[in-house]
Amino acid sequence: MNRRVALFLALSFVLVFGATVFPLSAQKKKVVGLDVAPGRVKDLDAEIGQKYLKKLKDYLTSWGYEVKELTQLTPESLKGVDVLIIGKMKDYNSKFSPSEVQAIASWFKQGGKLLWVGADSDYVEPYLKPEDVGFKAEEPNKILSAVGSSIRIEYASLEDPESNAGAAYRVVSYKANHQGWAAEITKGADKVLFHGPTLLAGYKDGKFVPFDQVVSDTCVWLYRSSDKGTVVSHDGVDPKAYRVGQTGSFVEAAAEKIAVGSTYSKLIVTGESLLGDRTIISEEYHGVKLQGPTFVKNALAWGTTVESAGLPMEWIAAIIVVIIIVVVGAYLAMKRKKS
Repeated sequence: MNRRVALFLALSFVLVFGATVFPLSAQKKKVVGLDVAPGRVKDLDAEIGQKYLKKLKDYLTSWGYEVKELTQLTPESLKGVDVLIIGKMKDYNSKFSPSEVQAIASWFKQGGKLLWVGADSDYVEPYLKPEDVGFKAEEPNKILSAVGSSIRIEYASLEDPESNAGAAYRVVSYKANHQGWAAEITKGADKVLFHGPTLLAGYKDGKFVPFDQVVSDTCVWLYRSSDKGTVVSHDGVDPKAYRVGQTGSFVEAAAEKIAVGSTYSKLIVTGESLLGDRTIISEEYHGVKLQGPTFVKNALAWGTTVESAGLPMEWIAAIIVVIIIVVVGAYLAMKRKKS
């Protein structure tokens, strides 16, 4: 093969791989979008919710992120957003519309995005119906389904009489996953507050399953309760993958990579939220020292690092076609030269 052909091949591969290897936005400040749609997030309009919102924004800014408060979720508002944080639901009117779910899914499927879905227990606030607060799990699950996740929010509460901040419902993580790529997220952050949380389940073959059934190279647990963790129900809706009164080491937070073209988009799912009352970014609670900020910082660093998911088949086919054209062209050129 002569030098011209070799140069052409090299340029072809640079064009194909360039956007992945040298992303143009690599030097830009990452944008974190916070879903603060009016009436959406529990206690966000109260003093405690505003206190934790300010704390989160201060941390994000100090870590070098640009913060964008989103009062609506549309393709336009999500333009330029690298990370989207969804908080715990307030009430029956705080549901996501079909257009919002579609906007989130379309944004996520661009690739290279991080979606953080927070949740809440099924504790029944005084202004809710005691027979059903299933929306607290159903709404975030709509989003998880739309982006193709194998993680789900369970319709229940998690309590831990062994690892807590003075009460079983003030759950403090007992186990952190320091294996494989999960270690990037949990490094230096063993103790994280999950105040009044739910637990996480998996979703496989069209149904809810215990989380361990969906663990894979691209889906991992991050934090678990102690072995005395207990599934509790406060309303009339039964849990889907577990049973009321069941004890064990349950998953409080998980992460997942979902291939989108040649890259991954990523998920952090937590049984407590980053937006609302008593969030997981806490440094201390009832005298217990915590490492919530370290966990959040690690998770964002992991989530905003674009990883290759391998080449999609259409790219591979295109490369093969280019190579065939180049080789055939070089062969014909050599024949003409000899004749």
